[in-house]
Amino acid sequence: MQSLESLKAKKESIRCCYKISETDVDCLFTLLDLKEPKSSSELAEVMKLSKTTVENSMKKLMELGLVRRIKIEEKKIGRPKFVYSLVEDFFPRIRADLKDCAEKILSATS
Repeated sequence: MQSLESLKAKKESIRCCYKISETDVDCLFTLLDLKEPKSSSELAEVMKLSKTTVENSMKKLMELGLVRRIKIEEKKIGRPKFVYSLVEDFFPRIRADLKDCAEKILSATS
């Protein structure tokens, strides 16, 4: 299994491979650091960003299949509450995607 520190050393490669912003990668790593599902409000507070900025990043990460959104079942009236977590196969997925990305770059240069 790939360590979190090893993954953080590949931050720029992850950003390039998935064509995402530095904020998106920071949101991903924050979710990794916290080791449990968090709402966009909780992530925004930890990261000192706006809730909208975090939600936009989470949307991109969900589209890429790296993060999933989970509805919290509450008996309250009003809007449902959601939390975000990493997908179950996160580390193997990142490893495979980075390898595929590197192969594409190498084939383009030969």
